[in-house]
Amino acid sequence: MDSKPPVFKAKTPVKLIVMLAAGTVLLLGGIFYAVWVSGIQIADAKKSGVIIEKRFVPQPEEQIILGKDSISTRDKAGEYILIVEVKGRDGKVTPYTVWVGKELYDSLKVGDPYDVGPALAPE
Repeated sequence: MDSKPPVFKAKTPVKLIVMLAAGTVLLLGGIFYAVWVSGIQIADAKKSGVIIEKRFVPQPEEQIILGKDSISTRDKAGEYILIVEVKGRDGKVTPYTVWVGKELYDSLKVGDPYDVGPALAPE
């Protein structure tokens, strides 16, 4: 007696399997592209340079802060500004103006390295 093992045939059509495989490849390709592009933007946002000037522009003002349950005020003496020179990939030097808080302004001095990238990123 020549008995062969039973053959099981898939009930899933080949067309569906091919479409799912193609969709998976496109989805993974899209994820890879998104990660790649965001990595380029992160590298471009890293703009380290040297502080060449510190400016304080006196503009005394009282700011009103509205909270969920309260209203408070804060006195501001003025604007604290850093001018940072950053060398580009092509060697061109570009000055950037960065507005900072008083604590950071007081902790830095002319000639210190400073990364302007986080100040350029949208919030």
